Amino acid sequence: MYFMPGACIMPRSKHSLLFLLLVIPNCLIGKTIQIDSVVSPAIAYSNRLETISFRQFDSTLILKHDQNFFFIYFHTSDSLSQVEYQLQGLETYFLTTNNRYVYYTNVPDGQYTFLVRSKTNPKIRQQLAITIESLAWQKWWFSPLVFLFVSSIIGLVFYFFYLYRIRQFLRLQQTRDRIARDLHDDMGSYLSSISILSQSAQRSVTKDPAKAQATLDRIGQTARQVMDSMGDIVWSINPDHDSMTQVIARMSDVASTLFATGDESSTRVSCQFEVSDEVRQIRLSAENRRDFFLIYKEAITNAAKYAQASQVGVRLGCEGSLLCLEVSDNGRGFDPQHPVFLNPSGGNGLRNMQNRAALLNGSLTIQSEPGQGTTLTLRFTV
Repeated sequence: MYFMPGACIMPRSKHSLLFLLLVIPNCLIGKTIQIDSVVSPAIAYSNRLETISFRQFDSTLILKHDQNFFFIYFHTSDSLSQVEYQLQGLETYFLTTNNRYVYYTNVPDGQYTFLVRSKTNPKIRQQLAITIESLAWQKWWFSPLVFLFVSSIIGLVFYFFYLYRIRQFLRLQQTRDRIARDLHDDMGSYLSSISILSQSAQRSVTKDPAKAQATLDRIGQTARQVMDSMGDIVWSINPDHDSMTQVIARMSDVASTLFATGDESSTRVSCQFEVSDEVRQIRLSAENRRDFFLIYKEAITNAAKYAQASQVGVRLGCEGSLLCLEVSDNGRGFDPQHPVFLNPSGGNGLRNMQNRAALLNGSLTIQSEPGQGTTLTLRFTV
């Protein structure tokens, strides 16, 4: 037998092999420790065990948070009777056992190293890294994530509340602006007329009493128009009148007032209302309600004062998502392209109706011919 650096020991005879067996220490022959398996109860403290997937060469065994009750099985050579074991990270010292398994209960989440070794020769050993996963709410990132989530929710709540308040403020401001504009346009023109007419009546009271009386009559008529306009403004901003039932009742009252006559010689006008059931379920905003009502009032007033009609019809219905208003009469009619203005305001009523229809994002059409009556149709989305 001979030795060479880096070469294997090659015995030349049976005597050489016997010599090697005598030279190698007995403590290094046939003394091993091997971890076989790790099992955990399927349900804690039950007798039904569930084997955890484990291979001999795995460097780390990962257990779920509910697998922190587990057995570790191992085997040793027959010559090793006692072994020592320790779960580093949980235990600070080695324990001695004659069994070939150990059992751990309720191990906290974390990273551990299981170490088993011979009691007489610590160099004969085996180890296994074990990681027990923690619950989601126990992980380090859970609290910051919850804080971020709650902060985001609170921020969104405040943000939408802020948007809601801004929209409410803008709607209130728009309502105020519209009331101020209406007061300036309507009330201003009416009051200016009253002022001018009163000065004219004062100059004519001694020179021409008949003219002064006519002027006073016009002042009274203008004052009544002021009262009507103020009533319309107050009615339109009252939230109790949001429903179409209230709007229809108001429309009917206006028509009854316009077509009522106490003079037997006056032509009696028949006014018929036709309202579909779908319309009564609609609710209009204060702005849309006011524009819609004033278009109707202007149309029905024109029919009562200038159409010289015997029949007037008002129809309210739905065409898909559109609310449709139709006011028709069998009166004298006119040419829409070249109207003859019988109203001293000079056609402001027609222009106002077109402007209010534009505010409703709707369409206003007027069909009329001299002697064939007039039909006004308003359509807008609700």
